[in-house]
Amino acid sequence: GAVNAAYLGGPGRLADRLPTLRALWQGMRRQDVFSVDLRRWFGAARGARTSLFDGEPLEQLLRHHLGYGHLEEARIPVEVTASDLTTGRGLVLDSGPVVSAVQASAAVPGVLPPVTRDGRTLVDGAIGELDVLAHTAAKGVSDIYLLPAGYPCAGTSPTSALGTALTALSLLLHRQLMAQVNGYHGAAALHVVPPLCPLTVSPADFTQTATLMARAHRSTRRWLAGSNVNHDVSVLALHPHHSPPHLAADRATDPEEGLIS
Repeated sequence: GAVNAAYLGGPGRLADRLPTLRALWQGMRRQDVFSVDLRRWFGAARGARTSLFDGEPLEQLLRHHLGYGHLEEARIPVEVTASDLTTGRGLVLDSGPVVSAVQASAAVPGVLPPVTRDGRTLVDGAIGELDVLAHTAAKGVSDIYLLPAGYPCAGTSPTSALGTALTALSLLLHRQLMAQVNGYHGAAALHVVPPLCPLTVSPADFTQTATLMARAHRSTRRWLAGSNVNHDVSVLALHPHHSPPHLAADRATDPEEGLIS
């Protein structure tokens, strides 16, 4: 989320940034961000490293593609969230270097290294205590559109450390969103875009990006055209899938699918 927001806040027209963002994600490979280094893994096991993967590949990717240096320079206001690893407090970053802000927001503990900003050690914003809906409503906006990433509701248990960590974080974030939507009483109208379902793809799998984008595009267009553009927490409900995994996988590749049935 932070990567997308920061990119769309970059220079140029939004209509031009969207296709290039799509192409960037479709060309992304897992090793472009999560580069395997066995020496680093051994160091992490010995307590000499704070993460399994180096943060430099993501940093270089951001520096190459964002096109601006500080959050204050964004074409549209951009805020990203991070968590103070010492206090557990959630923070909103709206100023300072954009690359380190996005790195902090994406720093899954144990997977990517924490980021130091203004004397704080920061990690992924999903972990901290912060009601992002209340924060956004307090700015006086009239409408809030919440775009949940969802979780692999029809997938099998992950078989790698990276897959396990990212799937667990997806579930944590999803539960936090459910709690915040349930407790939301702000003046701004809240619109919850239904996440893709069924979803079999692990957050660590970068090979299905084009398919997921096609499904999300069709699903969201139907939702926008319907009468349910409102505050509907039911689309976030955690749920089991009783179909065999291969049937769920077949459904997940169909661009027509996208809503919880």
